[in-house]
Amino acid sequence: MKRSMNYVHKKKLANAAKNSPNVYARLKKQLFSWQKECLDIWFYNQGKGIVNVVTGAGKTVLALGAIARLEYALSAEPAPALKIKIVVPKVFLANQWLQSLQQDLAVAKADIGVYSGLHKDPPTRKYMIYVVNSARHTLSRHLLDDYQQGNPILLIADECHRYSSPENSRIFNFISQMPVNAAHYYALGLSATPETATSNEKLVPALGAEIFKYGFVEALNANIISSFAIFNLKLNFTPDEKEQYWDLTEKITCALEILMRRCSFLLGLNRLRFFASLENLAQNSEDQGIASLARFVLSLSTKRKDLVYRAESRISCVKNLLTQLPQSSKVLIFSERIVVAETIYEELQRLFPGQVGRYHSEMDEWSRKDILRKYQDMQIRILVSCRALDEGLNVPATDIGIIASSTSSNRQRIQRLGRILRNSGNKNTAKLYYLYIGSSNEEQDLLSDISLDLTGVIPILELEYDQDSQTFLHPAYQVLADRVLAYTRRKSWSPEIIAEITRNLERGKLSCDWWLSDQECVSKVRNASSRSERNYWVSMRLLVQVSLGRLDE
Repeated sequence: MKRSMNYVHKKKLANAAKNSPNVYARLKKQLFSWQKECLDIWFYNQGKGIVNVVTGAGKTVLALGAIARLEYALSAEPAPALKIKIVVPKVFLANQWLQSLQQDLAVAKADIGVYSGLHKDPPTRKYMIYVVNSARHTLSRHLLDDYQQGNPILLIADECHRYSSPENSRIFNFISQMPVNAAHYYALGLSATPETATSNEKLVPALGAEIFKYGFVEALNANIISSFAIFNLKLNFTPDEKEQYWDLTEKITCALEILMRRCSFLLGLNRLRFFASLENLAQNSEDQGIASLARFVLSLSTKRKDLVYRAESRISCVKNLLTQLPQSSKVLIFSERIVVAETIYEELQRLFPGQVGRYHSEMDEWSRKDILRKYQDMQIRILVSCRALDEGLNVPATDIGIIASSTSSNRQRIQRLGRILRNSGNKNTAKLYYLYIGSSNEEQDLLSDISLDLTGVIPILELEYDQDSQTFLHPAYQVLADRVLAYTRRKSWSPEIIAEITRNLERGKLSCDWWLSDQECVSKVRNASSRSERNYWVSMRLLVQVSLGRLDE
């Protein structure tokens, strides 16, 4: 059977210049091995697919590599020039892409257009960057105009999970007007968390299926992202908060029992699809009783969630964490409510005057840019944010992240972790403290979906904060610390030395330094720049030795 010209073209494209040293010549950055492997798969998949890559591992550079290699492959064909359409969810991402195209792919600024809000460059430019709010009603028309003129098209959907909603998915309306398996149409979806409730329906027809996944473990082993530790930190409600929470929970449970009897299809749905189905019932059910019941459940769930986000212990815990963590650390704090973020900011300003900034959607653009610049330049070292930093923004190198509150979205938690994992060349372990209310329905593990993969690879530690005593509890650590102190007493060390070790053991409770090897601790002791630092590492080495059974009689 004779193969179609479309098949021949795409087979030729997949093989074109794969081993040529010039294929990525335009790209100013060296590709990692995973990026080359991913691009090989993408080309063999006929230039379509979604790439699932951990934040900080280099998704943007991957896309620039796709542009460079596709241009190289098409250069031998007598066809009009490739047109590149890039869609982003926010204006700041459009600016980051504009900068990356110029710096990393040597694209002239005159060849790049931005289509956003009141700023709309002519869509005839070779590279067009669209913010999705402006692209909903225009991208399909612009893309079809170029395609019908014979131009090959590459559509890059950055943070592609954002485009599966009914409104945003309008950017893909062009698909219905193109031939099946259209030649010279290429697409690349980028996301650290591409799966959504409607991704198969909305994303796959336009972008292709997920073709590559590169997770935390792979990126850590390749030293592409910083080493990190996770502290799941349990908090408690006040008695009044606890009573309110269980009252709301009882009402939700009763309403859900009735609703599930009438809508049995809700049984067995995961959390994402369950709440998406509730929203649909609330808005579209023809049975007004069911619609009313769904709205009632959603309303109560929102009230309960707000109660959890505003729990008093969160602010108390953040304050005490920061007084006990190294005062030189750069810290990002994430919150779910602007009012809570503002309260944390005000409290920390009193503790660390002049060292704290805030960043959220109710601030004007100039103020947000200014505070990020100050964070970048170390004019401030603590930045309190509210969702605005969750996705895409290249935040300067950060040592410590504190999730003061979080939604149930695994996507959001991964995005927030990614904010502190960009490799800055600093060999210190980044730390992320995830605060949750133990007696609520909050997830008790920051990365519950992937923790099994990370167990034994990174420290994942379980702590508790007692608001009344304002102390941190870590049972496993305390067992080792008690054994160290018992050892010092058996050896009849002086009260001054034991007191110093006790202080250092308390300080080490909020770190993962005791996870280092004995040899690493010896090196830290040797290279300490002060007596205080040396004593600290001696204490950490004692913890390591007791955990290995070397100090037991």
